[in-house]
Amino acid sequence: MKIGEQLKIQREQRGWSQQILADHLKISRQSVSKWEQGTALPSFANVVLISDLFNLTIDDLVRDDTDLRRTFDRPVTGPLGLIVVGGLGVAIPSAVVALILGIHTATLLDWVQTPLLIGVIILLGLIYRNQQRQQYALSRLVIVVAIAVLGLLLMPQIMDFFMGFWDGLREQG
Repeated sequence: MKIGEQLKIQREQRGWSQQILADHLKISRQSVSKWEQGTALPSFANVVLISDLFNLTIDDLVRDDTDLRRTFDRPVTGPLGLIVVGGLGVAIPSAVVALILGIHTATLLDWVQTPLLIGVIILLGLIYRNQQRQQYALSRLVIVVAIAVLGLLLMPQIMDFFMGFWDGLREQG
């Protein structure tokens, strides 16, 4: 039995609407609907919450759902990989543009200190808010802010790397 079918059976046995279940899980009703229809799968964190809520083992929930089991077998890169790649994607072109414009690393460091500090404060606030709401998955906003913070943090280092590389090429040539 698919997890969506199992979820619907457990919910209906308790006389709960999709909204009541969603409220217990601190997610949207639409997410519950998508799970029950089989158009989306819950995250592992939600599977654990569902098993606790319905007093079922995780094995009872996922044993016959091959689609869900396949998602658990995939390597976890998700948001962290996106943040790293996005941060590099912001930092490298920005560093190249700064070099082309003749901006010195020291000047760039002065420029990025305040936005970096503000970004870290915002990031910590967003993470704290998510924890207060018991939302442990990273929201899109957290990911975007993390990408911006990482990009600002890496930009001066990448500029220094490029400058050192360029200076080395000039000395050899």
